[in-house]
Formats: sequence, structure tokens, C-alpha cells
Amino acid sequence: MSQPSNTYDSYDNANSIKEDIQDIIYNISPDETPFLSACRKTTAKSTLHEWSTDTLRASAANAHIEGDDTTATAVSGVTRLNNRTQIFKDAIIISDTDEGLSKIAKAKEMSYQILKAGKTMKLDIEKALFDNNAKVTGSATAARELAGAPTWLTSNTVKGSGGADANGTGSNARTDGTQTVFTQAKFDTVMQSVWENGGTGSKTHICQHLI
Repeated sequence: MSQPSNTYDSYDNANSIKEDIQDIIYNISPDETPFLSACRKTTAKSTLHEWSTDTLRASAANAHIEGDDTTATAVSGVTRLNNRTQIFKDAIIISDTDEGLSKIAKAKEMSYQILKAGKTMKLDIEKALFDNNAKVTGSATAARELAGAPTWLTSNTVKGSGGADANGTGSNARTDGTQTVFTQAKFDTVMQSVWENGGTGSKTHICQHLI
């Protein structure tokens, strides 16, 4: 079946038909930062941020005779650790002409781009926190870099052949071993180690340590 002669249809009228576009922008990139969001926040007042850690002695049998002489228990001092601060930034330049134009789903281009940059930088921070990267002091010609989480792990890990944990001070990276198959035995080993070291990690956290 064909059109009657001289039918004026939508193809002939393309220059007069309004655009049909939603007044909304769908961002299809993942933007969640679960590790960063779960971390406790503090304020660094120097480019070298420090903190102290301590441990309890191993548990032991503890029973004494009434009135006996007391011998002092050997005690140890705290361990002082540190990490470097890192600068994250994005630069956005929008011309005055573009800022004044009417946009789809945007009131102001600069405001939109700043919001998008903020989400992107959170992803950059999340990546830096997970990087197997040792801290870098930095200089006038080199950027400071923070030590990522893998450089602090000294226990609760299962490594492939040739792998080695970092020293736990953020000053060196862990060594990846030969990739091995994930097994129930490895999972159980890490789960037991977490418990013995005072943790109550969920299955998700334990799986991360196996990576």
C-alpha cells in the first residue's frame, strides 16, 4: 500500500517539527565510593600526618598466690606511623558565552561541570586508597602521594607463590605472587587470621584481603 499523491508527511516537514528530548541528563558511570565512605575522617594539619598504634600482650594463664611479691610485666611503647597527604584536583574553564546559553537539563554549565568533577575526584581518591602504592614525600618537581591500603597490610592475607606483604608502614608496596585459584581453605585461613588478630571482618572484607 502506498501514499496518495502529494501527501505532506513528517519527512517533508522535518524543519518545522520540534525536537523531542528529555530535560534531564542520565549519568551512566558508577560513582559510589564504598571504601572512602566507610573510612573515618580526620583533619590533617601538615603534609605529613602521623598517628600511634599499640597492641596488647598475648593472653596467658594469670593466677597468683595471695600476698606474693609482684614482678613488673614488661611493657612496650607505642608505634608511630605516618602517611603523606595528596592533592587531588580538576580544572574546568567555561567561556562566558557558553555559560550564558540555554542548555538542555542544565541551568549553568559551570555548576554542572563542578558537580561532575566532584564525583570524579571522589573516584580518584577511592582508587588512590586501593592502589598498591608506597607514600611519596614529594618535592618542588614531584607530587606527594599517599600510601594505599595494600601497603599497610601485614597479616590476614593469603599470597600466591613469590608474594610478600609490605612492611606495614606505607613505605613499600606489597609484592604480588603468582595468581592462584580461590579455595575454601584460603578463605578459612584468612577468616581465622582476622579473628586471631582481633578483627570481626565480614565476608566482603575477607575476600578483599585474598585479592
